[in-house]
Formats: sequence, structure tokens, C-alpha cells
Amino acid sequence: MKFAHVFLSMAALASALWAAPSSAAMTAKTHYLFQGFDLREYEVNKPSSCTANCPVVIDMHGFTSSAGAEKLFSGQQQSGDANGYIVVYPTGTLTSWNAGTSIYGTCCGTASLTGVNDVGFLKAMIAKIKTNYPMIDPKRIYATGISNGCAMAQRLAAEASDIIAGVACSSHYLLTTATSLKRPINMTEIHGRSDILVSYDRSIINTGAQDNFKRWAKMNGCTGLPTKTAVTANSYVEEYSTCSSGVKVKQYSIDSSHVTYLNTDGVNIGKITWDALKTHSLP
Repeated sequence: MKFAHVFLSMAALASALWAAPSSAAMTAKTHYLFQGFDLREYEVNKPSSCTANCPVVIDMHGFTSSAGAEKLFSGQQQSGDANGYIVVYPTGTLTSWNAGTSIYGTCCGTASLTGVNDVGFLKAMIAKIKTNYPMIDPKRIYATGISNGCAMAQRLAAEASDIIAGVACSSHYLLTTATSLKRPINMTEIHGRSDILVSYDRSIINTGAQDNFKRWAKMNGCTGLPTKTAVTANSYVEEYSTCSSGVKVKQYSIDSSHVTYLNTDGVNIGKITWDALKTHSLP
């Protein structure tokens, strides 16, 4: 899952794809916290329009990538600016997150191999953000990311649904053995149907998009069959709309390879990510 070179070589294209008029200036500040003996880092981007009850989106980079590359490519910086929400870009351990290892798959790098407690780090980070940014809405904290970052976002949803209101992320799966949730949680997955790094179809390495989609539906108590709606001529979304506590479980299957942010099918990943998150709140 090494695609950092793609991020670097496509910087000019990304700037063109996500360039949009800004509605407010985003102020970036880097913060640190100790996790045991390890100093962890995260960057908080706050729009000037954020004065009270601002949502927060935690945006996690993929394996071998960085917070800076995620900021450039995911579209959340522009969306947060336009819609008045804070975007947080945490940094994984040696460019990796411990998203888990199980029969459903494994990912990635040093964080996984050494058992880094990334759920603990992210929970501590959220606690500090609540203190340092009292204007946020603690009931509207969300997680997103790509690849290893998406797997980490899904692990966070499975283990910390009491503090995360929803997840919408790209190009990976829930890799732990979770079978139940503290509470139902809104989940939106986005997958490229031609992804060869984290295969869309089930493989000996990964659970596959449809199985992961059904797994989240089961944990959220969804009933019936999902509805399927075209997004473009080549991409579509499926949705379970009858789930516990009124949550939604969605899956976008788009005409794209692994890096969905750079799809050529005209699907604005930054927009559909925020649209999937913005209406949901903790009880």
C-alpha cells in the first residue's frame, strides 16, 4: 500500500482538482502530546467562521503518506473552510496506523508490528481538542481518511463510538474482530472498483468491500436490502436506511483505483465525505 510517490507526483493535479474559492481563512496550529514516552503530533486547522458549536473532522493519512499530503489531497481543508468546521490532521507512527490484524486483513507498518495504541492516542487527542478549542461541538466529531487511515477510522468507530459521531472514509476496511458497538454509528465507505492495492473484491488478504459493508450493516442492526443509486454513469452508492437509532450505512463504489481522491470519474470525494457526516450527531 505504498502510494506516497503518487501523492508527491500528482501535487499539481491535486491543487487543480481541489482549488476552490475560500469563504474564510483557515488557521493551522501544530499540537503535541505524549503517549507513554512517544511524542505524538497533530495539526488543527480552524476556519475564522468557527466561533461556536463547530464540527470537527479528523482526517488520517495512508501508509507511507503524511498529514501534509492528506491535507493537500483529501479535500477536507477546502470543505472545512467553506462549511465552518475544524479539520485535524494527526500523524501516524513512522507513517503508519495500528488499524488491527485479523482474518479480515492487516495494515500497516511499524504501528501494527509494534502494537502502537493509536485508539488511545486519538482519544487523548480528542480530549485535548475539547479543552483547547472550547468552541467545538463535542457531539459532532467525525473521522475520515484513506487506506491505512480509513482502516484506522473504522477501528476508531468500532471502539470509540461514544465519542465519534460518524465515519466516512476511502479505500480500506475494518480489520479488527469487533462484532458489536457501544452504540450504532453512521458509516460511509468509499471504494475504487479497480483498486489493486486494497482489493475491492474479497481476497486472501482483505475481506472485500461488500463483505465489509454487510458487516457494518449487521453491527448497526440494519434490516432489509440496501438501495442502489447511480452517482455517475460508472459509479454508484448503496445504502441501508433502516438501522438502529436511525443511523445510515452507505457504500460508494466508484470508477477509481486506490487513491479515490484522484478519480477521473468526476466524483468529488471531499464533498461526499462531508455530506455523509454533517447531519449526524451523538445522542
